[in-house]
Amino acid sequence: MNSGSSLSRVPPESVALHYTGFFSPQNITAMGEVIKVFLENQQAPVKVRRRLFSSFVEIVQNILRYSQDSRIMSHAEQDFRFGTVTLHVDGDNYVLESSNQVDEVACEQLRYWLDLLRTMSNEEIKQAYRVGLRAESPATSKGANIGLLTLARDVSEPLEYELRPLASSGYATFWLKATIHQD
Repeated sequence: MNSGSSLSRVPPESVALHYTGFFSPQNITAMGEVIKVFLENQQAPVKVRRRLFSSFVEIVQNILRYSQDSRIMSHAEQDFRFGTVTLHVDGDNYVLESSNQVDEVACEQLRYWLDLLRTMSNEEIKQAYRVGLRAESPATSKGANIGLLTLARDVSEPLEYELRPLASSGYATFWLKATIHQD
């Protein structure tokens, strides 16, 4: 579970996308186009493309909505938040990794949700997703945790994560890994 980022061990030729910087709806759209073309060139099955693209959208939306890095910029009522996202191929798997800073207060909620999701069956995740669609969003969420449920529903292996506190800052680095088999 808490294995930390593996990007430093990823051969460069297996990386389809790597971005570190400010996230905006516009650059998320551009990254999405890169992923679509990459998956087409890989001749990935339609089901895999859908699951991978859905997972990518959820991961980058989480950065855009929740990253608490001190480098947040605002312009015309739009926040630009800092983070990292990577898509790479590892054998027969597509792997999405992300990292961004979160408030230490959010760490307990993230840990609770991610640990719970790791123990749930696929059917339990689907049921929780259906319930979440009808539920009101908690005060700390902008989507009733639907994003994490969507990720857990679409991945082939349990989500991996790490929350690493940053010394005396009140923040932690949140690393998340989603693996989707190419079959």
